[in-house]
Amino acid sequence: MKSLVAAFLVVELILGSAFTWCEAHANGRQADSPERSLVGQVLLPKGEGRRGVELWVTVAENGQGPHSTWVQFDAWGYFTHPFKGTLIDVSVSVGGKDVYQVGSANLTERKELKPIDIGDIDLRDRLSAHRLFLRPEDGSPEGEVRVGMWFDPPPVGPRGEPVSLGSAQFPPVSLETEVEWLIPREEQSIYFLVERPVGSGRGREWRSGHQRLFGPFTFENLPTVLVVD
Repeated sequence: MKSLVAAFLVVELILGSAFTWCEAHANGRQADSPERSLVGQVLLPKGEGRRGVELWVTVAENGQGPHSTWVQFDAWGYFTHPFKGTLIDVSVSVGGKDVYQVGSANLTERKELKPIDIGDIDLRDRLSAHRLFLRPEDGSPEGEVRVGMWFDPPPVGPRGEPVSLGSAQFPPVSLETEVEWLIPREEQSIYFLVERPVGSGRGREWRSGHQRLFGPFTFENLPTVLVVD
């Protein structure tokens, strides 16, 4: 009986030690990677909204490879992004290409700031506005569409499927309205992908919607009207 009790106590001691080690290890990992915040402001040419401009933050956490996150900024360009791990890169892209980048050297200089303030990302001299009127083709219904812009043909999936526009990066736009895009003037291969949803009710499916590709255009010969079928 005593040997059975002793064996039980040994097992309990081993399990308790293992639990304590796991808990300490987990706490240590959390301590190594506290949550921090990145703040700054994107300065765009006069106008409203992002107009095709995207902010991306790249972070590496707990020995894993870097991953990028799309970060929204408000109507004045201000953004706050909480993150854990090591801040690798902050970039701004238009049409799928980077037009501004804050590299690791500049970020290292600011890493002791709380929050990490990267200041102004000034794109006012790099981008020019272009307005497009969207209208339905004769006999086609009105309604909403989503529009994506790329500098080169849009990306495709692993089986050649078209890119999906069903996300917050591509907000719905009503036909018979004008939208504005911010584009580098030197760009020579500009495409617009327009997608209609399937159905017209709430919960409509964008991923398998009808798509129409326009382009390529140069900045100098961009159209002022897109006719959507």
